[in-house]
Amino acid sequence: MTRLAVAAAVAAVLASRPAAGAERAIPFWPDEVPAAIAARVDGNAALQTVRDLSRFHRVQGSAPFKAAAEMIRQRAQSAGLTEASILSFPADGTTAYGHFRSYYGWEWESARVEELSPRAGVIASFPELPVALADYSQDADVEAELVDVGSGSSPRDYEGKDVRGKIVLSHGPLPRVHGLACVERGAVGFLSAFPNQTTAWSGEDRDYVRWGHLDPYEKANRFAFMVSARQAAELRGRLAAGERIVLRARVNARMVPAGFDVVTAAISGTDPASGEVLLTAHLCHESAGANDNASGSAAILETARTLQSAIAAGALPRPRRTIRFLWVPEIAGTQAYLVRNPEIARRAVAAINMDMVGGSLTATRGSFHLSRTAETLPHAANAIARAWLEDVRVRSARHAERGGDPREAIAARGGSREAFVGDLRATEPGSDHDVLQAFGVPTVYFHDWPDVTIHTDKDRPENLDATKLGRVAYMGAGIAWTLAALPDAEVGRLIDAVRADAEERLARVRLRTEEADLALGEAAAMGAASLQSVGRQWPVAAARAKSEALRLASMAPPVPTRASPVAPTGWQDTRVPTRAPHFAGPVSVYYFDPLGEGEGPGVSRERGLAARAGGEVLEMEAVNLIDGKRTVAQIRDVLSGRYIPVPVSEVGAYFDALARVGLIVWK
Repeated sequence: MTRLAVAAAVAAVLASRPAAGAERAIPFWPDEVPAAIAARVDGNAALQTVRDLSRFHRVQGSAPFKAAAEMIRQRAQSAGLTEASILSFPADGTTAYGHFRSYYGWEWESARVEELSPRAGVIASFPELPVALADYSQDADVEAELVDVGSGSSPRDYEGKDVRGKIVLSHGPLPRVHGLACVERGAVGFLSAFPNQTTAWSGEDRDYVRWGHLDPYEKANRFAFMVSARQAAELRGRLAAGERIVLRARVNARMVPAGFDVVTAAISGTDPASGEVLLTAHLCHESAGANDNASGSAAILETARTLQSAIAAGALPRPRRTIRFLWVPEIAGTQAYLVRNPEIARRAVAAINMDMVGGSLTATRGSFHLSRTAETLPHAANAIARAWLEDVRVRSARHAERGGDPREAIAARGGSREAFVGDLRATEPGSDHDVLQAFGVPTVYFHDWPDVTIHTDKDRPENLDATKLGRVAYMGAGIAWTLAALPDAEVGRLIDAVRADAEERLARVRLRTEEADLALGEAAAMGAASLQSVGRQWPVAAARAKSEALRLASMAPPVPTRASPVAPTGWQDTRVPTRAPHFAGPVSVYYFDPLGEGEGPGVSRERGLAARAGGEVLEMEAVNLIDGKRTVAQIRDVLSGRYIPVPVSEVGAYFDALARVGLIVWK
């Protein structure tokens, strides 16, 4: 686009804005800034990147993942970003990144399972159907009878059944089935209809074939082929009717030492000492893996291209802080990168993680959610994200109701024209933001949920919307630009937005009945911390940020103390947990879970923190609160005030389990 065309586009956007004197679209930016970003966002370019990535079966530690990474690196470099490179970290089953032990890579050529008798025909073929073969399956060439073991995840499922030398049909978790059927009982492999990533819509389409995974640490893996619920039911019915079904399975694949490849690129800031803003998206997953997560990978690339284009054209100045973009193998790659580059976490002022951001509501059933930072890491990024999300909602609703210039609504050619469906909600777990926040980086999280196509053969580019991708890139660019480049003259307006966000939170918390004073005290503490984050990042406003923080704190009652007659129960647990020297990042890292399954080494997933609503977040936040100073009781009180009331015994039991596996020690 020429400078003249850019100027014309910006002028068109500005002309459609409210008249002078009206409120700004973004409270802490002159309207020229969001206009300059909106004029350059190209949702169709993002959708094309999704299509291109969808060609690769992007399993971590594989050749197609490496090819996808190189494609992204080249596009980042072509967009004018600096430091565009690929960093590779060993994934060999031995190398550790903190407490996390890397798993193996995977290479393959082909695989097929077919019925020999009584009805000859192909059941599943890979890579024609990329999800047909479970990840980390290995070489095989066998003919065997098929045996139905139901779920296959309990010893009871095998009672009275001889599976040695057989292929089993199951629908339980793959590593569990492999252990019971193959390792313990001699089955040569299995077919699986395991329904991972269930939603309220699960089961409505019985022809989905879901992506499956064997244990990436188990070098003795046999094989697993994935089949649809309809295929499994048909085979199961035939077996129940007494048919003897003989299959042949041929697999040419193996687990190998490989690498976690991380693509990194940056928009360089003018003040290296002022820190960095991070944008992350995981590049991995099955082909097509369009919404999960070619969409997030494409969206942060479009965010980068948009900002760099505006800077090159002179529409935006170079930011004070560097904006760094990371395309990673999900969770494991982020863990490896931050362990090997700890200075990045130290320099990061905040981050944005995008994971599933482009789905059409009618195709995927998933709407957009912008999740706040962890409650243990309150930050101005929440109020910033809220402002840009609200701007998209207002723009899109106005256009849907009144029409006008589609550029004002950031509506792509050929994309949707309806109002944007999205919300701002509390922190949620499940992606690379978990790792970032375990390293102390406040991170907002962009994601669609529920998406009925997640981890299936139907997660395809045609389910995505160019308009939505453009709007997501616009929000990402706006949030990142605010964190990286907001001038001192506008910081006062940002403080107003952060204070308003905190006061609204206080108003909602006042409706709480259980441990109300504790909840109000913690809400005030989070609001004060968010205001103080403004003072840290913009020192010119430190005095006002501190004053507003003190004023906010005064709006809540004193937090109960040990001597208080209304002190919470459980003050007796005065133990102080501290991290073991090798413990870095979150407890669980993708396939790696030191606490194991079920009862595990001293903790049950059927009760305690994990069994509560939001239990995964509670466990994550309990670990984030370990600082070598807080007692178990104090950690319990922060969790209870900021989330839901929990017994101190459950918090203590979780820490006891972590101590048993050597992740924490008692100070």
